[in-house]
Amino acid sequence: MKRNITLFFAVLAFSFVFGQNKFDDYLNSKKLAFTYKKIKDREKEDYYQQYYWLVKAEELKTYPHLKNIKPIVLYHFTREIYPATPTKKLSEEEKNLRIDAEHSLNQYFAKKDLQNPNLMYNLESYVDPSNSKYYTGVNPERIAELVPKELYTFTSVNKRTKDEKKYYLWVDDEDYKIVDVIPAKTDKKFYETLNTQLPKYQISTFTPDVKKGDKTNKRDADYYFITPFQEGEEILYKTKDFKEFTIVRFKRPTKDWIELEKR
Repeated sequence: MKRNITLFFAVLAFSFVFGQNKFDDYLNSKKLAFTYKKIKDREKEDYYQQYYWLVKAEELKTYPHLKNIKPIVLYHFTREIYPATPTKKLSEEEKNLRIDAEHSLNQYFAKKDLQNPNLMYNLESYVDPSNSKYYTGVNPERIAELVPKELYTFTSVNKRTKDEKKYYLWVDDEDYKIVDVIPAKTDKKFYETLNTQLPKYQISTFTPDVKKGDKTNKRDADYYFITPFQEGEEILYKTKDFKEFTIVRFKRPTKDWIELEKR
């Protein structure tokens, strides 16, 4: 019972951060598919979008190195990469493509013909008519758990340009947020300190080392300590909320670490 309540609030919190969908509480594609006969026509848009997200998340789960990551985390990755496109935002041509796809999907789901190879083709045509928006994908090999059960990183790949974009997903009290581990330029206090101590230092875009503060130290327990990829000069900084960051110490090449605050 306690687990179900926790899952409910996790999904509820996620809905407000990433956008609401009537079927958010379904986190298994088969279970969602079996509810088809109860779905009203006006709900089909949310229904098929949710089914698509779940299938994509379940595809990631088949990779051996991702077996220990909770399905709900992989689900969040797919929702970030494949944002919903409401019918009202589609062109007339795209709306017609969606209608054609829906006719086929209705038949597959009514007959529970979920293994039909044409189902995914029509599903993709429904969620992304004319194949104009979903041209990015999650790179399974670039998914990693940085802090157990709390911080994950994943990378999307643009299938057209081959460009990559890195994301960080933070689980905070069952609330899921896309954050950045590199301080924003608006964090003036952080960059004033950095420019004073290491005026030429540039924070690496490579995935940093992230560790949670020592639980036995009340001052550090709630912080995440971040060490960027080493490229000559080095720094260590911390954050509680991935919005405000504080430099803890820094190091010039061949020199000892200089502490800016006691830990």
